[in-house]
Amino acid sequence: MVSMPRAPAEVMGNAAPATAEARRYIAFVHEIKLEAPAATLHQQFLAIQDECLKLGCEILDAAQTSESPYQPPHASLTARVPPAAFARFFTSTQARAKLLVHHRKSEDKTAEVIDVEARIKNLEALKLRVLDLLVKRTGDMKEILAAEKQLAETQAELDSIVGKRRALAKQTDMVRVEIELVAQSLGAEGSFAAPVSEAVQESGKVLMSSLGALITLVVAALPWVLGIWALTIGVRRFLRRRKLKAIAKGM
Repeated sequence: MVSMPRAPAEVMGNAAPATAEARRYIAFVHEIKLEAPAATLHQQFLAIQDECLKLGCEILDAAQTSESPYQPPHASLTARVPPAAFARFFTSTQARAKLLVHHRKSEDKTAEVIDVEARIKNLEALKLRVLDLLVKRTGDMKEILAAEKQLAETQAELDSIVGKRRALAKQTDMVRVEIELVAQSLGAEGSFAAPVSEAVQESGKVLMSSLGALITLVVAALPWVLGIWALTIGVRRFLRRRKLKAIAKGM
């Protein structure tokens, strides 16, 4: 029978159950967003990866995007961290970059684990009964062939469910960490370019305010302008008609 993995210690302050009866299988996920200067972002990202590996992490995905004229540099890391090492790893990431967001999630997998282990136990018991039948050869050829087929099907189902149990163990025995590392914005507090960024933003606000005032003025004056234009055209036409009439009388 597949041995039951030990329940992981609770992460971030929750106490682990003391008895087997109270054992819970919890899958923890930590979503972390960090900020670092664009010039050193990839260097800090590599240092975070190295620290993760030193602590026994299993890296599932790591991606980096270089800086371009259209986008700043960016990096992301998804890993499984041993529960006992998570606190140290979390602290070390904040020594490399500024913490922006930390979202902790947990999902109770206890019922799923219990169900999977019960299925493994039943399948192993069935496998033993079929093997015993084949060893004793107590049935006829038809029964033996049926038993061999049953053994093959049972073994395939057992392999599948054992694989599922291992996948569950990775979720509950390790802490999943998803890290996003973004470039520090020019206007970030403490940035050397912050005054320039603030000045540009303020200039933009002034420009937009002036443009807004101008649009308001144009919209407010438009009816008057159209009215004066129509009146001017009417007066010109009236004067032209009078002039034409005067010329006609003089002739």
